[in-house]
Amino acid sequence: MQSYMSGRKTAMINDRQSIIVHLPNWLGDTVLATPFLHTLRDVFPSSRITLVGSPWISDILSHFPGIDEILTLEERGKYISTLLLVRLLRERRPDSGFLLTNSFRTALAFYAGNVRERIGYAMNFRRLLLTRPIAQTPDIMQSSMVEYYLNLLSPFTDLSRHRRVLRLYPDESERREARRLLLENGWDGEKRLVGVNPFAFQWETKRWLPERFADVTRLLTEKHGVRCVFVSVARDRPFFEKVKQMCRCDMIDLVGKVSLKILPAVMGHYSLFVTNDSGLMHVAAAVNIPIVAIFGSTDWRRTAPCSDRATLIRKPQDHPPCMSPRCRRTFQCMEEVTVDDVLAAAEKYL
Repeated sequence: MQSYMSGRKTAMINDRQSIIVHLPNWLGDTVLATPFLHTLRDVFPSSRITLVGSPWISDILSHFPGIDEILTLEERGKYISTLLLVRLLRERRPDSGFLLTNSFRTALAFYAGNVRERIGYAMNFRRLLLTRPIAQTPDIMQSSMVEYYLNLLSPFTDLSRHRRVLRLYPDESERREARRLLLENGWDGEKRLVGVNPFAFQWETKRWLPERFADVTRLLTEKHGVRCVFVSVARDRPFFEKVKQMCRCDMIDLVGKVSLKILPAVMGHYSLFVTNDSGLMHVAAAVNIPIVAIFGSTDWRRTAPCSDRATLIRKPQDHPPCMSPRCRRTFQCMEEVTVDDVLAAAEKYL
């Protein structure tokens, strides 16, 4: 057995009978981590792999191949949740743990939970808590989040040998449930469906102008005879109602009606998805549907959809993306994106 020395790749694979992975906290990041999960199983084919994460995230991975168990963490405040995670880890006694989160708190929990080998990025004062701290180099910080997560496996394998597989796996019962939901809410089972996503959780600066989303929805409906579908969580309903009033056309309203468990199956019915930079954009990429994605305040190099069927619309500015949920400038990055820009990109897929 080789040991890990002088930065060489390790072959201590047989030592890792059990591996635990702390998932990211957000939907889009979790989907962007799916190539990491595929590669993890390739690198450790005989290990037991357990995922741990928030209940609203783990559902979307319920049929993911190569995963032995998915555990959910109760949301009871940071302090209590950390103690519960420590207890879980001490009970499970995993040999290795990968942190796909960047927080000090989760690294501390893995340390206190006696996880023998702890792999994560050396940031937020975590270096001493990790047995394999991974440096955040300038190159990795300018790469896609897919590469960011995969890089955690760089001590164990040559990453160039592995395909980047971004995919979700709805089962047949979820496909049937998705079809039933669409039919019950106005789909005739024949017209092409176009997903429209004017939402962006907590980030106003990720949202293209709602009146322009409404115009695109109406024009796609009138010119191409499609049915546009809106999906989001219930808290987005007030915003959706404003967009709906501006659309002046029929649509399928699934806001607050779709669980994460059947979300990939619902989106798998779409012929196209028009969206802001959001978690749903990455779900669309993972079910391999065409995407028109509008980028403003966020860095497209980091969070662009991992898909060869995606068109990005962005207007370069005289400053880097602000990466701020509140605009401190004039919102030009979104104001300059026109209805014609988005419509022309969408029509290439219809």
